[in-house]
Amino acid sequence: MSKLNAEQQLVIQRYTNKFPIPSNDVTLSQEWAHKLCQQLKFSFPNEGWGHKSADPRRPHSSDVIAIRSPFVGWDIILDAGGSNPILTLYGESIDLNGQIFEEVVAVNYLGGIVDPPPTIDINAKLNYIIQMMEKYHDDEMVAIQKPRTCQ
Repeated sequence: MSKLNAEQQLVIQRYTNKFPIPSNDVTLSQEWAHKLCQQLKFSFPNEGWGHKSADPRRPHSSDVIAIRSPFVGWDIILDAGGSNPILTLYGESIDLNGQIFEEVVAVNYLGGIVDPPPTIDINAKLNYIIQMMEKYHDDEMVAIQKPRTCQ
């Protein structure tokens, strides 16, 4: 058993803030959960995010998000499709063996920065600048010390 990590919880919370959980409609809750799974697959492409259904003849879940390997999920919405759905991010994973894993397409519904900016090694940058300044200084000193001729 495992819990959602802080980064996963943050993405889910941001998604929920942008797209509130629908109430009084199971179909809308299923669509909401499906799109959240797509966002998770986009945000964490190497974690195997997808959706689940109880069997091939049933629609995908309105309250459970899942990963493929191991095939586990998290029931993140209490009263999904009901009048007062509540987001819950701190529960343990549940074993989904015997149910159906559904692939989803990665979609960035949250927008914004897709990839974090590259990290910069500030010490390497400073060393480069110092080397360039020292070279410039040395070249200038050579030019100053060169005898001048008048023409």
